[in-house]
Amino acid sequence: MKYFKTISLFAALLVSVIAIGCEGPAGPAGDSLCGECHNESTELKAKILQYEQSVHATGDTYMRGASATCAPCHSSEGFRLEIAGKEVTAIQNPTPVGCRTCHNIHSNNNESDDDASTTAPVPLVGDMTNGDVYDMGKGNICANCHQSRKRDYGLVVDGGDFTISSPYWGPHYGTQANIIMGSGGFEVPGSKSYGNSVHTLVIQDGCFKCHMDDEHSHTFEAIIGTCQSCHSDLTSFDYRDIQTEIAGLLEQLQTLLVEEGLITVDNEGVIRTVKDKVTSSNKAGALYNFKMVHSEGSLGIHNTTYARALLTNSIEVFD
Repeated sequence: MKYFKTISLFAALLVSVIAIGCEGPAGPAGDSLCGECHNESTELKAKILQYEQSVHATGDTYMRGASATCAPCHSSEGFRLEIAGKEVTAIQNPTPVGCRTCHNIHSNNNESDDDASTTAPVPLVGDMTNGDVYDMGKGNICANCHQSRKRDYGLVVDGGDFTISSPYWGPHYGTQANIIMGSGGFEVPGSKSYGNSVHTLVIQDGCFKCHMDDEHSHTFEAIIGTCQSCHSDLTSFDYRDIQTEIAGLLEQLQTLLVEEGLITVDNEGVIRTVKDKVTSSNKAGALYNFKMVHSEGSLGIHNTTYARALLTNSIEVFD
């Protein structure tokens, strides 16, 4: 009997908490607050299921949040501190990027909780960005992390000998914002002019437009159908053989970098940078450009003009 009384008391308290927590200016749950999101619609559930299939939701890179350097992008907690302008320290129990990273979940308990946690323009922080700013509306939140690391290696065009200081030397792996903006590469002179393709100039909301503006939005995968709103003749992402072209240029440059002893490639295709290798500043810059385009992942789709120029001119450094 005592057990059942305890359970009944707990149930009563739970109902009271729910009723109090969800009651707002417009009345009880269902009219406001909790009911704004927690309703009979399956929209929220669909987004959660989509997100669970995304790269953000899989893997264990969030554990790098235990490092103060990596925490701003590799953990939800670090990112929120970073965009709030607060000091980011090592996160004791980091969690992956999720709903509360990119949205103001349970901040106001209304539809504004779905708003992005930031849409502020994002200064690009790579070596050679020259103060450029990524300002593409809803896509700004992505650019905070999808850009090169905060390093200045002191690379200059036609400089003297240069030492590759680390096997991790070069731009970080998510360089999408740099490529889209045409900013941050080692712009050695060559046969191709540096500039930007149409995507940089006309796509409002940047990343969001192509990676979230469809029914599969929270997988963050670009969908052919979305692209067809502008490119009616598009049937694959290798549009006009752009990806084939850029892949070929990457392969050419990779071969030259291997021959120069700047990188190694094992039988499984894993690329490693050779530490303490001394080379010319221009060849080091060619390695920098290779990493920037290779890691960016779109094979020229984000900004064909800039990717083509970085790779072509880097190849010509070895002539």
